[in-house]
Amino acid sequence: MVEIADFVPHALVEPEVIAAYRDRVPAEIVEIWEQYGYGTFGEGFIRVINPGVYEAELGDRIGKTQGDGIAIPVMVTGLGDLITWEPSLNGLVVLMFRSNRGTGMGKAATFLGLLKLDGSDYLSEKFGWDVFPEAVQQQGAPAFDESFIFVPLPSLGGPGTVDTLQKRQTLSAIQVMVDLQGPIGH
Repeated sequence: MVEIADFVPHALVEPEVIAAYRDRVPAEIVEIWEQYGYGTFGEGFIRVINPGVYEAELGDRIGKTQGDGIAIPVMVTGLGDLITWEPSLNGLVVLMFRSNRGTGMGKAATFLGLLKLDGSDYLSEKFGWDVFPEAVQQQGAPAFDESFIFVPLPSLGGPGTVDTLQKRQTLSAIQVMVDLQGPIGH
């Protein structure tokens, strides 16, 4: 059973979304949808999203070119990173558009377990999240559909400091970041 102590619900996941993705994502993701719904956890950094909306809006911007070509968006972060489930890897991958790179995160159970075990240390190591709590302290937490986005992006020469973070709609920000620097091939 998936246990997320700091989950903050935003909305219920529609039954048709669960039905459409039940056989396409791991049981832990389905369990989160059924038990918790859409919302945030990991000190407000990780957001559980509607994969159908992100697939429809991002399309080939996800950049999945290897394996079976399937990358299903399941979460985003408070810094505009996209977390996808990739069946050919049997694991999660985080696409960090701010640094124009991706990295594997292992199985969903592993990700959730490490986050539960190591909390902010894990977020710092895996996601480079250290500016997120600083930005929250300075600007307040972003809304569910917002993220802090570096302006300009570090991958395009920006300093990547907390004072260059601005709240933006997450989905739109991902689209713009990919349009500016191209998809992260993985």
